Amino acid sequence: MSTYRYTIDPRPTELGGGGRLKLFEDDQEVGGRVFPADGDADPHAGMAWFNGLSESDRAHWLAEAHSARPVDAWAAHLREEAYQEARSTAEAWLVGGTGLQR
Repeated sequence: MSTYRYTIDPRPTELGGGGRLKLFEDDQEVGGRVFPADGDADPHAGMAWFNGLSESDRAHWLAEAHSARPVDAWAAHLREEAYQEARSTAEAWLVGGTGLQR
């Protein structure tokens, strides 16, 4: 019986950030996908997002970013969003769902 697993590795910022999902069957890579998270791609969206947050949510994302800059909080949010999307995709693949080859 085959065993399935996945990894999500961070990508360098200069390549678009986010993560790279790798899917494995019996320890052989059989697929994957990139989930970019480029905080510099749309700074206006980042400011709108930050301005729409409550004070506690702002504090949370600034702490996640280890920074006092809203642009860094936006980038941290995008990285988390990319990770969660990659994880959801991988979990769906593990149960035989669609989205990536199996």
